Amino acid sequence: MEFQCKEFSLNHSKSSMKIGTDAILLSSLAPDNSPSKVLDIGTGCGIIALCMAQKHKLSEITAIDIDSDSIKEASFNFKNSKFNSRITAKEIDVISFSKERKEKFDLIITNPPFFISSLESPLETRTKARHTSSLTFDNLILTSKNLLSKEGILCIILPKKESEIFIAKAKEQKLEAIKRINIYSKLNKECERVVLHLKILETDNFQSDSYDVEDHTIILRNNDNTQTEEYFSLVKNYLL
Repeated sequence: MEFQCKEFSLNHSKSSMKIGTDAILLSSLAPDNSPSKVLDIGTGCGIIALCMAQKHKLSEITAIDIDSDSIKEASFNFKNSKFNSRITAKEIDVISFSKERKEKFDLIITNPPFFISSLESPLETRTKARHTSSLTFDNLILTSKNLLSKEGILCIILPKKESEIFIAKAKEQKLEAIKRINIYSKLNKECERVVLHLKILETDNFQSDSYDVEDHTIILRNNDNTQTEEYFSLVKNYLL
């Protein structure tokens, strides 16, 4: 296996996106809502699905991706983990998945394509994984809303600018940000990533001008480039 975590190991050479900091941060900052059913959209090699299986001991996890090589690699990684009986991998896009599945999910988690206007990669699989041409924010919001259970939470990681766009689009569909975690590589740097928790709120009981998002800030590294205690504490359950 190419990448070793505390409770599992996995390959990631064939999937469209390799294991990176975003996946570990998203997994570490996912809500502790004891979900019965979890959906990982755009699973890649399966790192987030495996982290969710470790974090939520009783959850059933479904991992989907549109890339064939990613699903093959994720399936291999799942089968070689102790969580195999609780994780299912499927090659399908989320729109089709939403139409065919009647069940609801208590947690939907995704590290989605987010580059809206930047240059696209010449590699088609990497382009699909990184750019919203393969999964627009509007489609992700609508399908997530359809797939979420009544108390379900959508957990997503995005760059700062894209997170603001996503919040605005989600708000139009009554999918409201309830928690926002701003991630900085260093204290004197600009915010690089934002983890959002979003939830369907009852419109009859909701007034947008009186609603406050729970805000948090995380600094990953000290000025000398060593990990902050906060970052170490955050990822220690997954990383060796």
